[in-house]
Amino acid sequence: MKPNYGYKYPRPAVTTDCVIFGFDLKESVLKILLIERGIEPFSGKMALPGGFIQIKTETDADGFVVSEKNETLYECAKRELCEETGLKINYMAELGTFSTCGRDPRGVVITDAYYALVNPSDVKGGDDALTAQWVNFHEVLEVIGHMPKGFRFLAFDHDEIVARAYRSLQEQICFEPIAFELLPEKFSMTAVQRVYEEVLGRQFDRRNFARKVLDSGVLDQLPHTGRNVYYSLNRERYEEMRSSGKRLKLIFV
Repeated sequence: MKPNYGYKYPRPAVTTDCVIFGFDLKESVLKILLIERGIEPFSGKMALPGGFIQIKTETDADGFVVSEKNETLYECAKRELCEETGLKINYMAELGTFSTCGRDPRGVVITDAYYALVNPSDVKGGDDALTAQWVNFHEVLEVIGHMPKGFRFLAFDHDEIVARAYRSLQEQICFEPIAFELLPEKFSMTAVQRVYEEVLGRQFDRRNFARKVLDSGVLDQLPHTGRNVYYSLNRERYEEMRSSGKRLKLIFV
């Protein structure tokens, strides 16, 4: 029996979309994870991983809903990401909602967008995604910036979501140790500097950069015997810092 919600007003659909950033250490390039849509609308077009929130309901004999259990938006984002790419992530932050009229040709669809940072790994298209692949982010951003008015490179309004996610990443990277989510557990100071330079789009003095990062107090230097020095993020120390209300101030001038 079809559920009877008894609502006077139409109900919009709700989805989540994920902007996934990765950093290629070999190429020193910031990348973004995109899927190729396998269904309409926009079949064959590149897009962000995402989909509709799952709703489970129980109805009575008259078809009225007596109980309803929904997944949270965060749960929906992680599930869709795993289903469409096989990727599981540790860090994901809410970006905001997008509800521009006409953003989805199927009807009124509101999406809650997230962005995540990962050390890139192999991905594989699944569910309604034909393929999943890591793409050079700045090349994507350049294409988006040169699209004629009224046209979009990615499906739906994902061009706008990607642009906002990048602005958020640039703002947060100096106040949260999120840059280290793009790196393996063991990393060099050179690798850290490459991440910051790629994200912020500028070059830094090596010694001044290293001093600023080490003064933050969130890195542990690992034991070494050769010339190469490696570090790891001390998550416990960082969580203590954050719980006290303090923030990183990795502002480079």
